[in-house]
Amino acid sequence: MYTELFETLYPINSPTKERGVVVTAVDPLTLGERAAISPGDRILKVNDHPIRDFIDFQFYTGSEDRVSLAIVDNAGETREVQVEISEGEVWGLDFKYFSPRQCANDCIFCFCNQNPQGARESLFFKDEDIRLSFLHGNYTTMSSISRMELERIVEQRLSPQYVSVHATDPQVRQYLLGRKRPDDVIAKMRFLAEHGIDLHAQIVLCPTINDGEVLFKTIADLAELHPHLSSVAIVPVVFTSLHNYRDRMTPVTPEFSRSLIESITPLQRNFRRRFQQTFVFLADEFYLRAGIPLPARGHYGRYPQIEDGVGMVRRFVSAARSVLRGNLAKRFDLKPGSLRGTVATGELFFPILSEFIEQVNSQLKTRLKTIALKNRFFGEEITVAGLVAGGDVVAARKQIEGEFLIVPEQACLKSGNTFLDDMTLSDLESQLSLRVRHGGGSLLSMLTACSE
Repeated sequence: MYTELFETLYPINSPTKERGVVVTAVDPLTLGERAAISPGDRILKVNDHPIRDFIDFQFYTGSEDRVSLAIVDNAGETREVQVEISEGEVWGLDFKYFSPRQCANDCIFCFCNQNPQGARESLFFKDEDIRLSFLHGNYTTMSSISRMELERIVEQRLSPQYVSVHATDPQVRQYLLGRKRPDDVIAKMRFLAEHGIDLHAQIVLCPTINDGEVLFKTIADLAELHPHLSSVAIVPVVFTSLHNYRDRMTPVTPEFSRSLIESITPLQRNFRRRFQQTFVFLADEFYLRAGIPLPARGHYGRYPQIEDGVGMVRRFVSAARSVLRGNLAKRFDLKPGSLRGTVATGELFFPILSEFIEQVNSQLKTRLKTIALKNRFFGEEITVAGLVAGGDVVAARKQIEGEFLIVPEQACLKSGNTFLDDMTLSDLESQLSLRVRHGGGSLLSMLTACSE
């Protein structure tokens, strides 16, 4: 019965057109070199399986002793290559990265709808790609996922998958995602869970829309998918005056945060009894806004949702306390007063970071100053460190003291040196005429950056 319902809701799409995957580099003394594969070659098939991306290539070659490759070169010439694979041999191929699938939703809370003028082009791109979910932990709504994609997840074990649920009530979810028709996200997640795919879920909480009884129903529906669904993150909606749908939004206040924590805490205790884990986690921002102490280290387990801002502050605090219990003077061997500089962060994290920097100054006799950066790029209502732009740092130049500046690691892209407004650490150094480093994700890495 379930299968019939599923196939009615999510029919199989037409076959995907052959696109292949382009080779960008070939390591010497590898299978790729022995097969005479060259940069620019496009691999179309492996053993008659059409190849869409490097994940397909790895899957269809991963457990074979012999493969047949259909390849087209830069000149458009097609050839077939037979390759015998001995134990321990590797292909040594690099591939052109696939173009991510774009989201077709118009979510009323989407941060891409409030980017300021001058924001980098990539900030406007909304990805909705199960491959990125598997590879990097990106969240997808699965609102337009095809039966073929769901079966690919199962066949290729693209596990875990991270799902933006927001609400399991079909009408509420339809409104949140800005869709013309509702969709049954639980049916899709159940299909994956029944086939052994691990899942994580996210709820962007919008006061007056998907809180209260809607939230409790969502949590109860998701709990039925445990243990394959092992964590749910509840994060606050963030919007600015630039948002397209700001008239529909209600801000997350300290009072709302306190009420939410009070209502979710008993559920968390219940889940720890039932599942031996917290299961439903609240973003750090709720505790900071409410002025309520963060849960203990054990609350977060293995930090399954830390990239979603769940447990990041607790991990920092726990590690910082451990560092301060050690012999900092011996570790850094600094002369009193020899280290003078500024450590910058967002307004929300400022009280916590400044407390630890004061303890560092006390132990090491350093002269480090902590400053809170106002967000002028997105709007002053944005207080998290991860959304600080380079221009926001420049605007705070009168507060900066000393011989160096440490900026939040979260504000820099994965390259480690570029802010969301495309300003680099080198640009900041030129404008501020002092050394600029990002502080890493811990107090110890901040101190290491200070003493370089």
